[in-house]
Amino acid sequence: MEVNNVRYQFIQANQSLMPAYFQGRWTVKTIADQQVMYSTNLGAEMWFQVTDASYVRITMLELAKALPSWVAIQIDGLPYQRQTVTAAPIQLTFDGRPHIVRLVLSGNTDADQVWTQNVGFAVQALKTDGELRPVQLGQHSLTFIGDSITAGCWVAGRQPAEDYRGEANYAAIASDLLDARNVRIAYSAVGLNKSGTGGVPPLPDSLTAIDFETPWEPMPTDLVLINVGSNDRIESADSFTILLRNFLNQVQTLYPNSRLAVMIPFNQCFDRVVRLVVAEFMQIDLIETADWQPSTTDYTHPDLAGSQVAGTQLAQALRNKYPEIFE
Repeated sequence: MEVNNVRYQFIQANQSLMPAYFQGRWTVKTIADQQVMYSTNLGAEMWFQVTDASYVRITMLELAKALPSWVAIQIDGLPYQRQTVTAAPIQLTFDGRPHIVRLVLSGNTDADQVWTQNVGFAVQALKTDGELRPVQLGQHSLTFIGDSITAGCWVAGRQPAEDYRGEANYAAIASDLLDARNVRIAYSAVGLNKSGTGGVPPLPDSLTAIDFETPWEPMPTDLVLINVGSNDRIESADSFTILLRNFLNQVQTLYPNSRLAVMIPFNQCFDRVVRLVVAEFMQIDLIETADWQPSTTDYTHPDLAGSQVAGTQLAQALRNKYPEIFE
């Protein structure tokens, strides 16, 4: 089925709390004696169809300790509307006709200790006077593993959380162009041997957990894309070679049935090392990015225009490299 060029299909809810499909890294968790759907990853999504309704009320817990967190809501593929997460429910108004609702975790602040405290994103309830059904986007699936660039930090400016755009960074743009769902494992400032903000451990220790007490099992996707290295610049070339080799072996083990590709970081950090290490792996592909040159907010993070450039370039590169997947 398709609405405004957005293809979707009805699916069973993948959790027991509400009639919606949760895409990405989510878990059922009890916070303040309430069961919620919980995530620490920008770019994680919730999808449902609403029919015969005049409203939908989305209740989220106000967990952020520093600045308010943000979500982005898209209806029928139209431009996103962004909302702060507060104690008051998010109220959406409808006209009784069928509509597809997409909620994306858009921004939070680096000061929130997402790994050691319950200060991520929590969806508590959906309420409507109509009918809700879970739906799933797209025909393909991607996993992105990376850092703040992949999460969607600093896309629209230099204000923490408010200027993050989990729904509009290069990973989101490429996924939408490829008609693909995406799972993001990405945190601000994280590296292969460097902890991220919010108490997040280095990436090798983040792949199978959502926080310090919550395990998460990687799910197979058509393709796993790795974009790492920018936050490991303190490492020598020899040290990063070992780190990357071990990390790629770990990812291969966790995703035995997925195609794997490694992107050269947009700033070309460790580009020679990445090429040499990837060449050692017969089943892993390389994505060159030197010619993309996305504009940035701060010489590192692609801005809104740069995210469009990088996302469009990545989508085209993946179509060329994997025509059997992205026909």
